[in-house]
Amino acid sequence: MVRIAITFVFALMLSASAWAGNWNKKTTLESNGRIPQKASPNLTDLRESYSRYYEGDLYKNGRLEILASKNPYQFSFNLIKNTQVIRSLENSGLISYLRYEDGQIVIDELSPKNRLGDLISNETTFNSQSVGKSFISYILGHAICDGYIQNLNHQLNDWPLIKGTLYEGQNLNDLINMAAGDSSYFYGAEVKFKNKFNHRNVNHQPIAYWSEALQGSKNINLFGSSWNYNGFLSNLVNNYIAFKAGDNYNGLLIKVFQENAMIEDSAYFLKIDSYTGTARTQNEGRLRSTFFANRYDYLRIAKAMLDDWKNDTCVGKYLKNIYKNKISKEANGHSPYSSSSSYAGFFHTDFIGVKGKVFGMNGYGGQNIFINFDTGTIVVAHAVHQNYNWRTLVLQAVSSK
Repeated sequence: MVRIAITFVFALMLSASAWAGNWNKKTTLESNGRIPQKASPNLTDLRESYSRYYEGDLYKNGRLEILASKNPYQFSFNLIKNTQVIRSLENSGLISYLRYEDGQIVIDELSPKNRLGDLISNETTFNSQSVGKSFISYILGHAICDGYIQNLNHQLNDWPLIKGTLYEGQNLNDLINMAAGDSSYFYGAEVKFKNKFNHRNVNHQPIAYWSEALQGSKNINLFGSSWNYNGFLSNLVNNYIAFKAGDNYNGLLIKVFQENAMIEDSAYFLKIDSYTGTARTQNEGRLRSTFFANRYDYLRIAKAMLDDWKNDTCVGKYLKNIYKNKISKEANGHSPYSSSSSYAGFFHTDFIGVKGKVFGMNGYGGQNIFINFDTGTIVVAHAVHQNYNWRTLVLQAVSSK
């Protein structure tokens, strides 16, 4: 019995030692603090990644601020506890989870204080990652409805900034469907072609720089449209909206976020400060699609989209029109991003095993905003890493009953 007891205690010591080692063991973080998508981060990694990459206060310079509404939308609550949500917050990179059903917030949870919760609050501005692409589409809908742009068939023949590139003359519908024939140049946030300054990330330089580098480039979509997901097109469209709206661009953002979404705190888009090109212009296209807002304001923006759809407003008709003009893409079910079989104007749509007309917004590291326009259910999830049960908490949560 004594030998068994000693063996048991020794096993416990080994287990504790292994646990402590795993706690302190470092995942190879990328230079900017991002965790590789296929990594298995421990808590130390998650906390460091959040502090170095996701924290909104890191981006005090180079941003376009949108002030809070004077009359922010006030949510109703009918809260329930969900063990799957709580378990994910306790054991993964999930840091914030909101579920909205039947006009009320029914689940509202943050990461525990002894994990990541001490780093965040309801006022924390979370990094949208590629969720911001969908917000650009929503702004585009408002720009069309307000008459700055004629329609989705409008061709970019009037913007000197992209003259001589493959994007000149293309229509907006192809651009927001990621069907611009630019797979030889961009993929994701990466740059596939060499240029004299050798920048490898689309977000590090404004449109003027890439236009200079892309002079003489060609659209490779010779026989129909081909989907090529990348980070350049949402930046391009955002800057084109600003070009068309001119001095009224800030007013357009005020209408979208202050008046329509009725945000409670300030939000902002990032801007690009550096420029190493030679072709100086009055408007170099410095806007990005990366967006920061607090957790409730992300829900307010999603609710505004839902209200537009249900009320069949002009912007609601725009959302229905981009769904009608969606493009097919491969779906393998490995992530929220790859679980959709079509793409509609910077939104992921038609998800594997999901019932209802669902629009998904997905960003690096597990940022997910999903709207079921049939049932009115919305899920807003923010994370440092997408190692949580997104199939249950996001896809199944918005699937029609």
